[in-house]
Amino acid sequence: MKTARSVLVVPCLPLIFALFILSSFSTNEAVAQTKTLKIGLITSVTGPMAPSFKPLVDAAKPAADYLNQRGGITVKGKKYRIEVVTADDQSSPPGAVSATNKLIQDDIKFIVAPLFIPSNRAIAPICEEAKIVRMTPSCADTAPFSPPNRYSFNAESTNYNPPYVYDKLRSIYPQVKRIAIIRPDDPGAKTYADVTEKEIKKRGVEIVFNEAYKIPTEDFYPILTKTMAQKPDAIEMIFGIIPWAKGIIEQSREMGFTGPITAVAAVGDTNLLKSVIDPKYAYDICQANLDVFSPKMLPVVQDLRKLMEKATKEKFDFGHVLTLQAVWIIMQGIEKAQSLDTDKVASALENMKDVETPYGAGKFIGKDLIGIDRLLFKSIPFSRIVKGGKIEFEFLPIK
Repeated sequence: MKTARSVLVVPCLPLIFALFILSSFSTNEAVAQTKTLKIGLITSVTGPMAPSFKPLVDAAKPAADYLNQRGGITVKGKKYRIEVVTADDQSSPPGAVSATNKLIQDDIKFIVAPLFIPSNRAIAPICEEAKIVRMTPSCADTAPFSPPNRYSFNAESTNYNPPYVYDKLRSIYPQVKRIAIIRPDDPGAKTYADVTEKEIKKRGVEIVFNEAYKIPTEDFYPILTKTMAQKPDAIEMIFGIIPWAKGIIEQSREMGFTGPITAVAAVGDTNLLKSVIDPKYAYDICQANLDVFSPKMLPVVQDLRKLMEKATKEKFDFGHVLTLQAVWIIMQGIEKAQSLDTDKVASALENMKDVETPYGAGKFIGKDLIGIDRLLFKSIPFSRIVKGGKIEFEFLPIK
């Protein structure tokens, strides 16, 4: 009996060893077949705008991890995991150019473009020559996406906001008859303000003031003094960042202004905006932006929030969603094209009938504004801070 057992056991050892080797080889082969696709993220890690854009940086790895957990991307049977590589634009156009050149030297063909419009414009010639597909997370300017640009897309075009936002504002504040526009001294803001002014006038409301402030600024009293002299019922900020909005809101309230203060685009995360404003001034503040803590957020936003809360001690922010949004849309273009060739990816993005976004399905349009489909149109978020610190949020219905 002992001899029989020996005969049975010994032949099994080579078989088990062979199966182990085969299993290890298969696992290693699968790992080797999964490649890495690097996507650049150009934003302000340093400089005066770094605090406002920090959420985009913080979300780089968690957003990539989340998208990789969902399967990454597959191109002609080859699987790719995503890695987001951050490049510092130092809050300036020259810094953005330097960051772009570095990414190109690293052979990165897909870039999340800077939110700061002058920087976005500055990198366009370099990216076009190198055939770099770039996705701006959100933008109110049309110039970076217009011909002769071939590879530039806007993941959240707020150019279509004004009629929808002002229909909503008129329903909330029918008593407003006189509006003052205070905007950043920025080419995109000027274009956007012109469109907004037309929509305001269509609704029988008078524009009593329209002036720009220099970037950066903290002292809004001079421009607000001129504004208050015109006795407006409401102030429209167009767009900006949290420090500018805080200055306009608090300083105008200190001067006795009690009317609504609005942004037809966005000035930053709604919850963060509420938290930095003196509570006695935090009322009747509206912007076309998310409340990321609202139960109305789609599962993709809620899932990213959980991942971000594990990965960082920072409070979940609208900027985290922006990074995810831009990277996700680039990935969809690559999968649709089934190619890493940027000409094919650009064509695929233009012709996609449905693009998944954190706000729901969208589509690239724009022929009516810039002659080409490069501006993503989707549901428009609308947040309103009311007395008591409550945030009312909804997605505005669009046609």
